[in-house]
Amino acid sequence: MPAWAQQTPAPAPSTAPETLDDAGKPQDDIVVTGFRQSYADALRTKRDSVQVTDSISSDGLGRFPDLNVGEAIQRLPGVQINREADSRNATISLRGLPGTFARTTLNGVGFADPILGSATNTASTPLGAFNSDIFSAITVIKSPDASDLAGGLSGNIDLRIAPALSRKAGGFLKASYEYDDLGKLGSPQFSGGYNAHITDNFAVFGVLAYKEEKFRRDSISVNTWANRLGSIQVGNQKTPGTNPVYDALAAQYPGGVFYPSQIRQFVRFNKGHLLTGTGGAEWQASDEFKVGVTGFYTERNLSQGTNQLQYVDTSAGNNTNTALSATSAVAHFTSLGTPYVVQTATGPKAYINSFSAENLQTYDSIRSEPAKQKTWAITPSAQFKNDQWQIDLQGTVSRAQVLANQIELDIIENPYRNLGSAGLNGITASANTGGTDLSNFSILLNTPNTSHIPLGGYPLPSAANQATQAGAPMPGQAATIQGDRFGVTGTNGLGLNDLNAAQVDIERKFEGSFLSGIQAGARYENNKYSSTGSRNTSLGANTGNITPAMSLVNPYLNDFFGGTAPGYDSAWRSLDVNQILTAITPVNTQPRTTANPNGLPGQFVIAPGTGVFLTPYGLVNNYWDPNYWNNNFTNRNNILSVYGMVKFDGDILGVRVRGNAGLRYEHTDNKIVALDCRNCSAPLSLVAGPVNHQVTDRTYKNEYGYLLPSAMFAADLSDKLLLRGAYYETYVRPQPRDNVPVTSVQSPDPAAAGVPVYNVTIGAINLKPYTADSFDLSLEWYNRPGGLFAIAVYQKNVKGYIGPITDRSVLCPTNGQFNGIDYGLGTLQDDGVNCNVVGDPLHARVVTTGITNQGPIRVRGVELAIQQNFDFLPGFLKNFGGAANYTYTTISGKDTSGKPITLPSVSKNNINVIGYYETKLFGLRLVYNWRDKYDLAAGNSFVGDARSVKARSQLDASASINITKRISLSVDAFNLTNATRSEYETDPMLPRRIDYDGRTYQATLRASF
Repeated sequence: MPAWAQQTPAPAPSTAPETLDDAGKPQDDIVVTGFRQSYADALRTKRDSVQVTDSISSDGLGRFPDLNVGEAIQRLPGVQINREADSRNATISLRGLPGTFARTTLNGVGFADPILGSATNTASTPLGAFNSDIFSAITVIKSPDASDLAGGLSGNIDLRIAPALSRKAGGFLKASYEYDDLGKLGSPQFSGGYNAHITDNFAVFGVLAYKEEKFRRDSISVNTWANRLGSIQVGNQKTPGTNPVYDALAAQYPGGVFYPSQIRQFVRFNKGHLLTGTGGAEWQASDEFKVGVTGFYTERNLSQGTNQLQYVDTSAGNNTNTALSATSAVAHFTSLGTPYVVQTATGPKAYINSFSAENLQTYDSIRSEPAKQKTWAITPSAQFKNDQWQIDLQGTVSRAQVLANQIELDIIENPYRNLGSAGLNGITASANTGGTDLSNFSILLNTPNTSHIPLGGYPLPSAANQATQAGAPMPGQAATIQGDRFGVTGTNGLGLNDLNAAQVDIERKFEGSFLSGIQAGARYENNKYSSTGSRNTSLGANTGNITPAMSLVNPYLNDFFGGTAPGYDSAWRSLDVNQILTAITPVNTQPRTTANPNGLPGQFVIAPGTGVFLTPYGLVNNYWDPNYWNNNFTNRNNILSVYGMVKFDGDILGVRVRGNAGLRYEHTDNKIVALDCRNCSAPLSLVAGPVNHQVTDRTYKNEYGYLLPSAMFAADLSDKLLLRGAYYETYVRPQPRDNVPVTSVQSPDPAAAGVPVYNVTIGAINLKPYTADSFDLSLEWYNRPGGLFAIAVYQKNVKGYIGPITDRSVLCPTNGQFNGIDYGLGTLQDDGVNCNVVGDPLHARVVTTGITNQGPIRVRGVELAIQQNFDFLPGFLKNFGGAANYTYTTISGKDTSGKPITLPSVSKNNINVIGYYETKLFGLRLVYNWRDKYDLAAGNSFVGDARSVKARSQLDASASINITKRISLSVDAFNLTNATRSEYETDPMLPRRIDYDGRTYQATLRASF
């Protein structure tokens, strides 16, 4: 890798700093392998660097003793791991900013990230997609200089693979076994590597790691707290105004009467493999010239991921199906618990934590959710270096693929089933959320149909305005009226990321001068991101073939939540997804013959002889769903970067000061080719016929350039005290899927009652990258070999953070256009409350959403770090050592409407404490992490509205023993405290979700040769 790819190369694992006694003599009996060596290597990297950095290094056993790369680097100051993902993706937040503000590099250069971005600005590199065995060190560069790649607004996370000649000759073999006590799941892991020095100046190496992945997460959630003011019914068919119980609540709490309208219990099971490898060669052709190549490949394929849910829905309000009789069932309560009162600006709100109800709607939702994250890169390099000049050439060819598909099958027992003369469907439930802890929740569900599937299946096809649910005839009603239903849906996504780059770096060094060097370079990068999206439907599916015999007992009934939440419901059913797909496909394409989109990448299929666009599961695509017409595009960036930098190293008033100052310029030409699906919204796309909507391509172009100055210094105030300072500007491009490039208009459903509403989504094609001015200052006291006391403060002034549009002139433009795109609705008029279509006979309205660059944000933080070994103590005490760090972060700023901005997944306080005991024979390590509460943005149907995550702590442990000089055995245990992850809304008494992962154990046998 280029010498200046980072200021300090990764330390070779075999090198350890000399440990001295108080007289300055080597202490040969002190162990400098294992945990002690890894911390010493990281400390040396930090001290030698001009930049503000923190590192972790593989231990003397060639490993990071953590569950994955993300878990490992969360031990560093300013790093917080995000546990929202159910598949251990191990994304992180860095220095008070979500993961999308950081850039991940490999040996200082970029590669194609396997990211399927989201509009919540939290998409970032999934560090769980890499096996840590291939890395020699990981460095978090908190103050990038002009020679570093731009894009790390919060910092650059550099994954380091040592080049061939720096590696010690020899190899290793490792076998591990992981055991998760939730579900009693076991998975093996194997890895091996070899470094061969063919001659003194030519070496090759290779590392290959394979791991089976098998783990699960159990969860309980209150998906929504609904305000049924005017609709809650207590007693049989009582209406508001005639019900004393409800009317008293409504009068007492004008802010609303809320209750858990949908309670879910679910299990996410992940099964697949992780395959990671790296290799390379290096040739020192002469004293001044060398060439090399390094490559890596990783594929995380969770091909057998499933999600099994059951939820009870009490949100069905007054009966709006005019085809039913007046006695048809609607969900209503038979009793309400004592309300919990929350004071708000609009008055007191009452929250009902317990209730009994009947005529409920129940869902058994079975979802197959295969996922894949794959990326590889090849980076050839050449270097000329003598006493005065250094020239580096480096290229990168990298490809990535990320897939996230879902087929969702829902068994729905309908409240309008009308099984009896009183209009009751026979489904009753009693529920209690358990107060502040959802693991204390209880729900008792009674349903007359054990299988939850009616005899005769679901022969009624989806209605003209409903593409996701087929139905069974309702007893006592017309043959076309649906009772129980069967849902077929799910979102499919694919991202392909191609990156090709070349760069040159030139440095002229000066001896005996305060100006120690001048460095310049240039880089060209071509990056193409192709996105595909689709949405499954039940249109044309043969749902009449589904029988009660296909209903299965849920496989997780016996050990849900590890037995720590005994109140879960046992009337929980499952399905064999492949069996159901075999029964309902091939689909009948005649009712929904549609246009064939041309030139789209990815996983679409055309039904033979029909021209019908099918999803990866052989189902008809939902043409008016945003996951289709918002997520089919290519986004290409051509980036040219140039930089210049001066380096200095000398004495100022007797103090050695070293550092650099530079300027980087980056210019980007951006081109987006997006699917523009005219008339894709309901109802036109639902009308039968050969072609009932238009699919075209639309091209968007943009360009921008940034001047990025930087300056930093490291001053050795004494032989033990070091002062650092840094200033730099940088920017971050939003992830491609954060930029929905198409403006779309979704027409109202003609079958819907009330005022017609057009839903407009404004395309985000004019979004600019968000930028920041960053300031860092740190003081580090290296009090003794292997020891550090440090304090760092930083401030980041962020501009252009992306958030929702609030400007009403944009949301309701008089001419009915945005960026030259005509909505086709004519003149619009904003009356201060609604956006109205002028002259529309039905008084239609327009509801517009979109995102834009927001006002400035200021992030401030303090990082405290301590690292010590106690080799100066007598006897066995000299084998102790440890580290601790604390991070404090504050965020201030307002959106375009003047409301405070809250960044997701960032805690104000974070603490890590690490202690170890190590001898020549064995070593022990304990790691404790505590993270303060933090906020999350509103999201999908799993999480609903915005919510907060409770503070959480976790204790991990590692132990190793050297059986022989070359054979070692280690055991690791994670989450010994059996910590859960809990969310709430506004108040802890309003719980939203709790996740249970259980404990994980690993045993590893390693041999070197």
